[in-house]
Amino acid sequence: MPSNGQEWSYFTFNLKMCKNHFLLCISVLGCVFFLSESWHVYMPRNIEAILGSCVVIPCTFDYYRYPPRRPNRVVWYQYVSQGYPLVYDNWYPSQVIRIFRGRTSLVSSQYGKTCSLEIYPVTWSHHRQTIYPWVDPENVGRSTFRFFDTTVTIDVEDRAKAPEIMISGNMKVGESVTVQCSVDHTCPSYPPSLSLSFSSLSYRPQTRTSTQGTKTTLVSTVVLERDHQSVECTVRHLGGVTAKATRTFNAQCSFFPLNIRSSSSEFLEGIESKVTCTASYTCSQHSPVISWSYSGMPVSTETKRVGGKTMWNTISTLSLKTTSNDHGKTLWCTARFSQGQTQQARITLYVKRSMFSLGWTFSTPKSITGLKGSCVIIPCKFTYNSGIPPNLQLIWYLYQDSGYPAVFDQRGGTVVSKFSGKTSSFGSTAGGNCSLKIDSLELSQNLARLYPWIDKNPITSFHSRGHSFYEKTTQLLVSEHAKNPQISINGIPRVGEQGSVSCNVEHTCFSAPPTLSISGIPGTGTIKDSLVSDGIWKRTLEQTWNVEEEDSSVTCTASYPSGQKAIGQQPLNVECPYDDIEISEKLISATEGVAKSVICSITYKCKKNTPHIDWNYEDMQNTIRTVKLSKHSYSIESNLTFIGSLEDDGKSLMCTAQFTSGKTSDSALLNITKYVKPPDAPYKIHGFETAHRLAAEVPFRLRALTGSCVVIPCTFWDSQHIPMTRGIWAKRDGGIVFHNGRSHVMDHFRDRTKIVGDLSERICSLEIDDIKPFDNGPFCFHAERENEKYTFNNSCIWQTTSTINFIVAPGDGVKNLTCTATFWRKKKGVTTAALTVQGTLKYKMRTYAPAVVPVLLLLLILGAVLGVFIYRKRGSIWNRLSWRAGGDRVGRQNPRQTTDVTVSYLSNSSTVVMQSSKPFYSYPKN
Repeated sequence: MPSNGQEWSYFTFNLKMCKNHFLLCISVLGCVFFLSESWHVYMPRNIEAILGSCVVIPCTFDYYRYPPRRPNRVVWYQYVSQGYPLVYDNWYPSQVIRIFRGRTSLVSSQYGKTCSLEIYPVTWSHHRQTIYPWVDPENVGRSTFRFFDTTVTIDVEDRAKAPEIMISGNMKVGESVTVQCSVDHTCPSYPPSLSLSFSSLSYRPQTRTSTQGTKTTLVSTVVLERDHQSVECTVRHLGGVTAKATRTFNAQCSFFPLNIRSSSSEFLEGIESKVTCTASYTCSQHSPVISWSYSGMPVSTETKRVGGKTMWNTISTLSLKTTSNDHGKTLWCTARFSQGQTQQARITLYVKRSMFSLGWTFSTPKSITGLKGSCVIIPCKFTYNSGIPPNLQLIWYLYQDSGYPAVFDQRGGTVVSKFSGKTSSFGSTAGGNCSLKIDSLELSQNLARLYPWIDKNPITSFHSRGHSFYEKTTQLLVSEHAKNPQISINGIPRVGEQGSVSCNVEHTCFSAPPTLSISGIPGTGTIKDSLVSDGIWKRTLEQTWNVEEEDSSVTCTASYPSGQKAIGQQPLNVECPYDDIEISEKLISATEGVAKSVICSITYKCKKNTPHIDWNYEDMQNTIRTVKLSKHSYSIESNLTFIGSLEDDGKSLMCTAQFTSGKTSDSALLNITKYVKPPDAPYKIHGFETAHRLAAEVPFRLRALTGSCVVIPCTFWDSQHIPMTRGIWAKRDGGIVFHNGRSHVMDHFRDRTKIVGDLSERICSLEIDDIKPFDNGPFCFHAERENEKYTFNNSCIWQTTSTINFIVAPGDGVKNLTCTATFWRKKKGVTTAALTVQGTLKYKMRTYAPAVVPVLLLLLILGAVLGVFIYRKRGSIWNRLSWRAGGDRVGRQNPRQTTDVTVSYLSNSSTVVMQSSKPFYSYPKN
């Protein structure tokens, strides 16, 4: 079977062929080998291979009888005059001759009975090599096939064949065509790559192998951009051998229909209008010349590319000014292209006359919309050149292609049925009014075109062909659905203030307007009607109300006499206003380490908008109190217990209220002074300088848990039988802690204190609620009996002492003792005292040991003698002395050991008291 210039061998061996080739059979193996055998082998006689690529030699076999024992056992040999050199043998690969060793393999097939061989890579040593296959070579007998009679010769080429380019499709500029690039080859295992020279939509190359050979094809689509355009296809084989082919497109240029268009469907007499004529084509060199049938008028022309790269437009614009004589004439546009093509387009000129040729003119809207079942008024005005003639009769016509059916006739003529009894004039013709009212609109009247006639002569005397008033007709539009009312929120509604909402709807029936109602807010509104434009009225309902924070939306309903309803809804987006936050003092004077109550307050609307108040000193305690001032007004107060240090002096204390819609801040300057111990002076408050003095019994010190409450027990003595009328508790500096007049009480203690007990029973106990960390005393009790004022001894001996117990380290000289007070936020206050220390005897003996040792030795000897004497007399004394000495050693074995101490800052004392939690022992004065 010949293919691609290759000659194939087809062998059929049977009894008949053996007889025809008897001499050949005898000379080779003898005719007996083929008497009972019938085989078919298909393989090309010659095959081309590309240098460096691969080559697949197609080979198949078949048989009728005597099948091989191993049909999958295929071996290839080199065809030589003597011997059987191996080209491929998977049983004995090492015995394959050098030029084919490691380069050959069988190509499997799903259909079986295949003996195809692949050689890769192809080298020059394979050129003109003749080889052949053998199926089941181990089983050779009288009935086997002579495979060496069927050979194939390999031709190695270092040049590839050029690919073939095929183009299909509409060969016109701007159209898409299909480009197909194909190449035949003998290496289906590694087909060559194909590429095209233009950027387009390409599909993956497809390789197909058949009995005719192997072909790889690349398909792509391309839009033709020019009338002459080339495409190049490149094929690259395995190994690097390439080839190219070029094909030129000879596309046709396309011309699209000429398009003429005006800016309006009608032309006004004496008014300039723009008319454009557009020629579209695909080849830029074919730009046309455009001319008009109306000459002597301004024309401008431009050419531009549109729609990508393949479309060009030449646009000619004519500035046309018409007269009444141009009505019904034709305006032509002609385009002449460079290759001789000619195109034409035209429009008919519909010129709207000024009506002065008739002696009168009128104006009506282009269209008007009315609601089914309601009414509509078509506004109409007319004027005459020389005054309105008397006794004019108004007629309205329904526009049709032929005839003049009346919809209203003031002369009493016949009216078409769908308008009969429903039309009337609205206004007087004497005043130039030709308006028409239509009641009870029906859907059958929808899209009807109406026009008026105001002339003493009938319309038929002015028209012989058609109706020249078409351009001035009014189109009647009848709707089944009412227009939704429009809602406007006037300004921004704020809680606690008065808000205003307006709702309006446009309509065409002045005599029976719709009814408007507003829901979602309380109150009643006012109605106002106004004329918006010819035939269109507007009804507006405006309603005011007191804005509540619960108000969310407003709904407006328009109800028409004909039964329709329309609803509009609008969210109110109510705002909750708030005032600026304020700190009670702009300059906060405080003493280091002493609590100061600072109040920050703000007034706001809406309970849901309660703010979160923050201080820039976050680690200090503060309390929040919210008060409802009125129905819509709230006040929130943050009371900060501020404790500062000298480091805070000159800084700002800032308070911020954070709302959902924003925030507001205020700040105060801090003036912190150093703490100075007050002099020990009697406790006084204003007005009690000359008060009588009585005695009271109050505990010396009390401890309380923060956040809880405490009661300071208090009783007093009074010889008079008239009870006290008022009890007052105050601090040393005169600040009022409790007074039955709330305004007299310090902000820090306000609403947290009260007297528990009956003053008439001489009970003056003070209760403090919600104890703060800095509710420190001392607190003093005062009383009033009518105009007499009293102070009480022993009602405030409140002080705190910091005590440290320690053992002085040995040595002479001045030693420093430092007391540190740590406040909130790790602020510290430090006080240092200088102590003059005298050394102990032991310390001095260490100092003077060289001079004293001899004397001590003598004293020890005398002491020992004396001790022996005493022991004999009073032995128990020694025992007691030994015990005391042991105790002394225990107490003095570590001179630097100290006892457990507690240090605290004293607000009114810097006294240092030295004590020991262990017993001290007697030492000599020196």
